[in-house]
Amino acid sequence: MRRLLTAAAALCLAGTAGAARYAGGDPFEFLFLDAGALPASLGGAFAAVGDNADSLAYNPAGLGFMDGSHASFLHNAHFQGVSRQRLAFAHDSGWALGADRLSYGDVRRTTLSNPTGAGLDDFTPSAAAFSAGFGTCFLDEGLALGIAAKHIRETLDSVRTAAWAADAGMQLRFEDPTLLLGMSVRNMGPKVKTIAKPEPLPLDVALGAATRLRALGFPLGLLLDVDKVPQGRVTAHFGMDFEAMPGVALRLGYNARNDAGLGLTAGFGLAMKAFTMDYAIVPYGALGYSHLISLGVRWGKEPEKAARQMYRPVYPAYPE
Repeated sequence: MRRLLTAAAALCLAGTAGAARYAGGDPFEFLFLDAGALPASLGGAFAAVGDNADSLAYNPAGLGFMDGSHASFLHNAHFQGVSRQRLAFAHDSGWALGADRLSYGDVRRTTLSNPTGAGLDDFTPSAAAFSAGFGTCFLDEGLALGIAAKHIRETLDSVRTAAWAADAGMQLRFEDPTLLLGMSVRNMGPKVKTIAKPEPLPLDVALGAATRLRALGFPLGLLLDVDKVPQGRVTAHFGMDFEAMPGVALRLGYNARNDAGLGLTAGFGLAMKAFTMDYAIVPYGALGYSHLISLGVRWGKEPEKAARQMYRPVYPAYPE
């Protein structure tokens, strides 16, 4: 029971902790957990970033700026035995697919007459999401629009809750100076039928900005998102990405949605030819730490799209 309560707390922290509607009973709040180690290390500030399979989870408009194809796999060792795996693939035509599973680990079954669960078997609460999206460019590749659909479900013993939801977004990209702007609306859909009563999906609206500059001769990426949920507070997400040497990036971030800790995040990225590895650590105060590792591979880069490199604020998201 302790692990189950801790897992429920983790989902509340993934949402807007402290807001009235996130008291622990709303469905599918695991959708607020970061979908990759790279965005997690940047505080979840990813609404303005494209050319990445993780854009499917943050802003499907980013799929319109794909420069080649990208596949990524995430393993998240959350605190108190909670774990998560995510696989995402984005094609250079703008199509993307994603599969996500969260497990709370084995929980001992208990009853009112047997509160310790002695002699009873275990069960494994879980959550999953399957998504597909598409993004495309307009206005000489300065504007991108995207949409995505997802099927979501949560399972607690014999009780299963399922729903369909949709995401939509747009991104703008400018030169001289480099500036990326993004807006996304995630988890749109009707209320979900639960045991007690119909509950709304965890709707989220995000505005993002990102830029690339040079500090002391080194590339530096700065990212900022502002998120708003209905009947909840506004949260800020900030990330900084510093290319310490070719193929090595150091990252810091801040996620105001995390009320369990200070909201600070950190990580690094490594790139070797077409392969990348990203790591992020997210402290949750007394609850423990969340460790995220993402492995990625890219292929099919189109030389005529090389000019898009000037837009990319995150290193080493696409190794040379």
